[in-house]
Amino acid sequence: MAQPDSQWLYIITDSVIRNSTNITSFVDLLPEGSNVAFIYNATDSDTYCNVSLKCHIQELVSGLANALRMSLMTEIELYSHMSDEDFELVRLNKLERRQEILKNINIKLIEDTFATGGVCGKCLVWRFASGITWGNFFSRGKNVAHLIESGTWMPVLGANLTDALFPHVAHGFRGISVPVATYHNPPWQTIQLSKTGEKEYDGLVFDVVKYLGRKLNFTYTVISPASNRTVKFTRNETIADVVLTSTTREMPSQIIDMIRDKRVLLAACAYTVNDRGQEEINFTLPIFIQTYSFLTAKPGQLSRALLFTAPFAKETWACLAASIIIMGPILYLVHKSSPISTRTSGLRSSWQCVWYVYGALLQQGGMYLPHSDSARLLIGVWWLVVMVVVATYSGSLVAFLTFPNMDVAILTVEGLLAYKDRITWGFPNGSYLEEFLKNADEEKYHTLLKRSIIHNATQAPEIIERVKAGKHALIDWRSTLRFAMRSDLLLTEGCAFSLSTDEFMDEPIAMIIGRDSPYIKVINAELHRMHESGLMNKWISEQIPTKDKCSDSFSQGVEERKVNVADMQGIFFVLFMGVTGSIFLLCCEFCCHKRQVSKRRKLIQPFVS
Repeated sequence: MAQPDSQWLYIITDSVIRNSTNITSFVDLLPEGSNVAFIYNATDSDTYCNVSLKCHIQELVSGLANALRMSLMTEIELYSHMSDEDFELVRLNKLERRQEILKNINIKLIEDTFATGGVCGKCLVWRFASGITWGNFFSRGKNVAHLIESGTWMPVLGANLTDALFPHVAHGFRGISVPVATYHNPPWQTIQLSKTGEKEYDGLVFDVVKYLGRKLNFTYTVISPASNRTVKFTRNETIADVVLTSTTREMPSQIIDMIRDKRVLLAACAYTVNDRGQEEINFTLPIFIQTYSFLTAKPGQLSRALLFTAPFAKETWACLAASIIIMGPILYLVHKSSPISTRTSGLRSSWQCVWYVYGALLQQGGMYLPHSDSARLLIGVWWLVVMVVVATYSGSLVAFLTFPNMDVAILTVEGLLAYKDRITWGFPNGSYLEEFLKNADEEKYHTLLKRSIIHNATQAPEIIERVKAGKHALIDWRSTLRFAMRSDLLLTEGCAFSLSTDEFMDEPIAMIIGRDSPYIKVINAELHRMHESGLMNKWISEQIPTKDKCSDSFSQGVEERKVNVADMQGIFFVLFMGVTGSIFLLCCEFCCHKRQVSKRRKLIQPFVS
């Protein structure tokens, strides 16, 4: 019941009878982290002490009379130096007069108590003793609590506190230095060497620990396992080191031993909340919630070989082709059926009408126009259609030349599964994601796990290169992937990665504390306030910036660009195919003409003079 969030005041009334004014024997009963205070009778029974009620009444009446006399003399003195009007303005009101009389009574009682004539309850004294228990039970030279004198109580003077009755409630750990354990695991906790060779501790977890120290009034000394090497962590680390070595699923066994043996207050380490080791350790309130996403290569630009066909969909092109084929015979029938049509108009066959309609679509017109009004009305309507189609095509083509068409980005789990025949995916070995996917209810997560590849640390360079090449997707914490993207931008030009928008799992990250630690509620209360005030998000944004060139690339303005050969290659291919086709048809025409000439030579024609 004696916990840091409760206060207990024990009153010991028979200490004088038992002659045991030294109450240090109670120290052994004080548990760690408790807020316990004692008030005990410290009356000196060897000194004469008149504790009768009559004596106290006489002292109080004497003090009251003296206070009234002093107040009256002060008022008379003030009245003699000013007029009646001024005196009414500056004289004391009822509340001020009451406070002055009580103050004078207190002064009189103090003087009488410490004078030789004051004997009413002079020997009757009660003392306050407060227990100091916070942080005394770690292995640093003090394994037991101790008491401090925090004040006295006397019948006349009342309570006189020289310190807080419950020091830990008012002052927390009272500025002592407590040990914490950590190891190098950027960006959560980092160990660096300063220019003087001293270790410096930084990272997201130490931002939390420093704030806890200010709120709970303690400093800390850091203990790190001997097997954990000190690494100078800089922002130029390779992507592979950042992505695949920053883990919260594994921790040096020495850290767990320190927590179990109560040698440290807590482990200043980021650790995933799970059911392992619950008999030996406990977790604080989650300090961060990590969500999982996946990293893929940046979508590339699609081929622009057929850019001239991009403004219209396939259905639109099919409708235009059908319109040309249908409009030709219709124009021929209308022109032929009209009684005022002439045979010299150049529209003497359906094939000629088709070429006329095709030329009008390309805004080239023709040598001949129909003479009948019905055929001219049909041609006029077709020209109107051509005007709308050409204007629409021209405007859309400019837009497609200005904004390159990009490949579809893989931003969701469904999108990733849709590309399962073109791309593989995986996550680091020991990831918390594996347990989540096994226990998930949705079938897509089971498929995601079934086709996943487990990565080892030695495969890091190969995996990063495969992600850049667009052949693999890396699944990990969103913050870790964002940090990898940011590191890549510092190493290379441009942006090579694309981060998904789908966040499909939450992994709570907390610090480790002793299983039976009494400070868990106090620490959790402060962590809750950090979350509510937005400090956690602030520290994450400082250590792992959320914006970079990749995230800003789509919001930047469009730069001026020139149309290059790649943009126009498709139309040149069409030109080449047209020239090749025309040469082929020319050869066919020569062959047909030669055959016709040879046939004519075999025929015997009559001679006509």
